[in-house]
Amino acid sequence: MIWCIIVALMDNVLKPLLLGRGLPVPILVVFLGAMGGFIAMGILGLFVGPIILSVGYKLFLAWLDAGIEPAPGSTQG
Repeated sequence: MIWCIIVALMDNVLKPLLLGRGLPVPILVVFLGAMGGFIAMGILGLFVGPIILSVGYKLFLAWLDAGIEPAPGSTQG
């Protein structure tokens, strides 16, 4: 039982770290996606959750970077 608890705790920490390796997304986003996905959808959510949250994170950053563009014909100053 102790061995199972240790392995389960390591799995909950290592899996999000390994899933997030090489992605331009903060590890916290991947970790929250993995934990939230696991809680919501079980084992499948462990893999789908980080993907959905990472795509949402990147879309949010793109939306913030777009900003407000000036109207045509106006001067910037």
